Amino acid sequence: MISILTLASRILGLLRDAICSRVFGPVVLHYFYVPFQIPNLARRIFGEGALTAALIPVYTEQLHKDSKAAKDLSRCVITLLVITLAALTLLGYGVLGLLWQFSNHTANNALMINLCFIMLPYVILICSVAALGGLLNVHRHFFAPAAAPIVLNICIISAALFFRKYFGDDKYQQVFALAWAVILAGFLQLLIQLPALKAHNISIKPKLDLNQPGLKTIFKLMAPMIIGLAAVQLNTLFDNLIALWLSATETNQTFTLLGYTIKYPVHEGSVAFLYNAQRCYQFPLGVFGIAIATAVFPILSKHATTKDYKSFADTLSDGIGLVFFIGLPATAGMIIVRNQMVKLIFEGNEFLPIHTAATADTLLFYAMGIAIFCLQQLIVRAFYSFQDSVTPAKIAVRMVVLNFFMNLILIWPLGTGGLALSTSICAAIQVVVLTRILLKRYDLHISTTLKLSLTKTIIATIAMTIICIIVLKILPTDSSLVQLLAAVTVCLTSFITAAKILKMPELKILIHKAK
Repeated sequence: MISILTLASRILGLLRDAICSRVFGPVVLHYFYVPFQIPNLARRIFGEGALTAALIPVYTEQLHKDSKAAKDLSRCVITLLVITLAALTLLGYGVLGLLWQFSNHTANNALMINLCFIMLPYVILICSVAALGGLLNVHRHFFAPAAAPIVLNICIISAALFFRKYFGDDKYQQVFALAWAVILAGFLQLLIQLPALKAHNISIKPKLDLNQPGLKTIFKLMAPMIIGLAAVQLNTLFDNLIALWLSATETNQTFTLLGYTIKYPVHEGSVAFLYNAQRCYQFPLGVFGIAIATAVFPILSKHATTKDYKSFADTLSDGIGLVFFIGLPATAGMIIVRNQMVKLIFEGNEFLPIHTAATADTLLFYAMGIAIFCLQQLIVRAFYSFQDSVTPAKIAVRMVVLNFFMNLILIWPLGTGGLALSTSICAAIQVVVLTRILLKRYDLHISTTLKLSLTKTIIATIAMTIICIIVLKILPTDSSLVQLLAAVTVCLTSFITAAKILKMPELKILIHKAK
């Protein structure tokens, strides 16, 4: 259910970004995507991130003991969440006011600050939706939470196609239609949760009781989780801010540092290139990587609660095998067809071939880490299952520092591709370190079949890659659609065939779940 609805959401998301790229172009979106990502970063930290990860184990435990106490706990948590986010939103408005007071009052700065003013309340709405979705997942209801992103995509697409004309004739004015569409989507996303919440007797009526059982445990878990998740999301924010600060404009191509005149490493529109590349690699990550981690998390939490470490290790092994079974071929496939994919999705009207090339170059380095990004979601949740949020936080903070300095180094030779490469390298280091700590600390023994499974996945991926490259060499190069469809068909067919020949259990699992 999660994968199917997330797939629909990701397809609509790519359609949304394709339409926006063609309608507005990378220069206008250069100043839209930074404020647009602020509420999404908050969602990943407070909503579906720290709060959900801390709430699910405690709420699950409470449900087994006292259903009424669990429902009261959920009301207190949601109430405190709304109060906290409202305070942060007001603080955000204060920061924006200071930025407006002391910043250089250029048209582009004014555009970005005004877009932030409009979209900032979305933080409250989307984080509440994500937290309520976590509660519904505990009750094995996945439809409404997984369908929520679809609403956002539909609203933005509608604004870009039909309602932008009511905001003026200039693209810098019409982009405000997207900002108001985001706010409207937040209210609609909240509304579609209500029937499911009512069906499972989950009330959103405000309740404030700081002595509520389980509340202190959630706060104790959340604090380091917020630090850890904020660290991860800061990587994305730093990528965009560095691309924004080090972008040349038509009137400003260089800057002076210590008496030296230095040329900017990237150009105006680089934030849009980075964002579009992120959207492409996050497609398989969202459809499969996060879906696997989300589905496995409650099971890991159950085994951790009962201290059934053998079952925990077996479940984790199955999760890792499934992640690589999907992630490795996704990595290879996206690297092969990155140019065709970017051209087909984004190129047209305001999005030129030169923009396609810059986005595809960035996607190359993000695609290298797809399997790692998927595994990262699973390993972090494995720690959360043991109610250990401190260890991932410590490692994540160190990765933020490393990523920041690597960004500043790699952006000069590789442009936005350097920012992507830094993110992939830091994710790989984080996964290796966390996995070693997890196995050693809890004396977990990974299933002996996992090595065999990984070997088979690598063999199947290599076979798929070779066949796909040969097919693309034969096909005409003048049609990105033909090449992309052929590559997807060939990759899927050849990989499944190889998996069948190698008798891989992961294929049977996916087919069984699909049925």
